[in-house]
Amino acid sequence: MKRKFLLAALPLLMVASAQAQEKTETSEEAKPACCKTGTNILYFSPMKFTENGVGFELGYEHGLDAGGIVAVNLPLVATFNMSNGNLDKGNKQDAMFYFTPGIKFYPTSSFGKVKYSLGPSLVLAAGEETQNFPILNTYPAAYYNTYTDNYITKSKVQLGVMINNSLNINPTAHFTMGLDFGFGFTYITKIDGETQNMRGLVQGGFKLGYRL
Repeated sequence: MKRKFLLAALPLLMVASAQAQEKTETSEEAKPACCKTGTNILYFSPMKFTENGVGFELGYEHGLDAGGIVAVNLPLVATFNMSNGNLDKGNKQDAMFYFTPGIKFYPTSSFGKVKYSLGPSLVLAAGEETQNFPILNTYPAAYYNTYTDNYITKSKVQLGVMINNSLNINPTAHFTMGLDFGFGFTYITKIDGETQNMRGLVQGGFKLGYRL
């Protein structure tokens, strides 16, 4: 009895398997040619800027769904304040290092030649900031008082949030590039352990990536 049942069910199983395979192949073919490889991206930004200065960025983007709608973004950024390079005859580039994990939403999915994404991110930053504490030079009453610049570099820590916008271009199956711009504000800013007022945050740049 069981043997007869299995023999009767075998054609149905073969048809179901063929239909499932055809559906999978059709789903893959429906994707644009540039995006059949996946939704994970390793990228590098040779030109990155923040409110601190200019630098570079390394990052990884991981797609959370097969449709390419939601992704997790994990960037590491380093920038330097080049305008402070020769202050007080010293090298004060005020290096700042950022970790800005966030979520990216692609309204029309990440599959396509040109795509836009939007999303929030947390900003964790640590580095240095150089401040000027002028020294008062006193002279006899017949002369006026003057000040001498006195630049001091202090440690700096920031915690904040940002909203990021990204224009993504996918010319080939694996190569991708894009433009990013984000802005926000700090919840916490401490310089040498002293709490400061709320500050603005800005990030932007051009990136090149490899789609996995």
